Amino acid sequence: MSSDDRSPGAVWLRPALAAAAVAALAWTSTVPGGWGAGQGDGSTPTAGPGTSADASADGGRQALVEQAALACAGREGLPGRALAVTAPEQLLPGDGPGAGRLQVLGSQGPSADPVPLGEAADGVPLAEGDSALVLATGSDAAGLVAGQVLVGTGAEQTATSPRGAALSGCVAPAEDQWLLAGGAEPGRTESLVLTNPGADPVRVDLELRGEAGPVRVTGGAGLVVPAGGRLVRPVDALAEGVDAPALGVRAEGGPVAAQLVETYRDGTTELGASVTSPAAAPARDLVVPPVPSGEDPTDLVLRVLAPEGAAVVELGSVTATGPATPDPAAVRVPAGSTVDVPIAGLDEGAAGLRLRADAPVTASLQVRVAPTGDEPLEDAQEATSTGADEAAATTRAPADGSEVVRPAGDLTWLPATALAVQPVGTAVPDLVDVPGARVELSLAALDATTAEVLLRTREGATTSQTVDLDNDTSALVEIPAGTSAVWVRPGDTTMPGLAAALHLTGQDDLGPYRAATTLRPVPWTREVTAITSVVP
Repeated sequence: MSSDDRSPGAVWLRPALAAAAVAALAWTSTVPGGWGAGQGDGSTPTAGPGTSADASADGGRQALVEQAALACAGREGLPGRALAVTAPEQLLPGDGPGAGRLQVLGSQGPSADPVPLGEAADGVPLAEGDSALVLATGSDAAGLVAGQVLVGTGAEQTATSPRGAALSGCVAPAEDQWLLAGGAEPGRTESLVLTNPGADPVRVDLELRGEAGPVRVTGGAGLVVPAGGRLVRPVDALAEGVDAPALGVRAEGGPVAAQLVETYRDGTTELGASVTSPAAAPARDLVVPPVPSGEDPTDLVLRVLAPEGAAVVELGSVTATGPATPDPAAVRVPAGSTVDVPIAGLDEGAAGLRLRADAPVTASLQVRVAPTGDEPLEDAQEATSTGADEAAATTRAPADGSEVVRPAGDLTWLPATALAVQPVGTAVPDLVDVPGARVELSLAALDATTAEVLLRTREGATTSQTVDLDNDTSALVEIPAGTSAVWVRPGDTTMPGLAAALHLTGQDDLGPYRAATTLRPVPWTREVTAITSVVP
């Protein structure tokens, strides 16, 4: 069943939270009234990224950003779609002209003419390996969101065409980032994709950490990302066999957008594909957004990095009914190293993780759905006769020349985040290529708050939903079919912050599809420096 076959009014809530969540949800039609810089209750300036509501108490003021750049990494063998959506009037009032475009980047540079924002409601097609770069100015910049979906059904039957789904929000460029994903298991490969939205080349240095600490890399210094272009580097070319890798990206001369693409295959069994965005900057208090339990059993492994000093990390669980204790309840991370921690004991429904450490750490959670078995499902001739639309994936030719089709799994990574007091969001391209696609939004709060969820449809309408969250609680919200973008923010500028993620699930005859993306802060406000004339 495709996403177009699903009823927009359908609700997918787990029994453990249904009663509480349904009572807290209220769909309404939104009315104009922005929440931009300088708005709110009329006295408190809106907080910018990483700041509290009173960040301007020293006399500075906030203004909406006037330009923004977002980038999404593609993956060889996985076609898909990328979509960028400007903020609705309900998020902030339109004021003045704006312009934006989505540029598809191939291995040799731009692969087509830029597409103006708003001209492709379902998303711009991405060929296998293409990336997307979104640039916006003026009123199109603040609140801009972009995202991509990549899907491989394995119907091509080649080693470069993996099976799996990847849903990821496009990321803003930065100068210092950590990416936690991948592993040293046979059949697991990762590539780093760097995109430079600027007009000048940018120098990038890479560093790698693992369970044994810092790793010596080959060819990781002095990389040059061309202006308006991208650079792709296989992680195995930097160092081989690193357990629990964490990749550091340091840019000089300008920021770059970084994502890590991964494929996992065990012989003839497809175990998934993912696109992972940077984790939060190292801190002593972070949150991994809630993960829906789903119908398929999932294996959860938390990767924690202590980039400087050794850290003891206390783990807590945020659930629909309040705080809980996962297994384990604490982990010790050596200085400069990573640790992979299998997580058990999470409640049904939607459970997130809180990390409190005595030294700065960052983290990412691997969510893996294993195949239902390893026995061949059917003869390859029968599988391929069903047609490409039915996705008869993961067929390989063994030594005797026969072909087999095995059950497949999937995986995704959910990076840790700081609680956001400013809007977070992503665009959602058309999911028609994901068999049985359905999407959920997960929310987490550490202090009681109200989340406002804004949804934009492909026709351009915007609706608003409020979700009340108690201390240390989570909630799930079904995202209707036909949604093109999601924004989440606290109900007003004085409320505590939130963590959020978008989850994509699907199913075909071979097994499940699983993808997720942490919702990141949207381009929002900038600090305006006050200048005072001094007359001698």
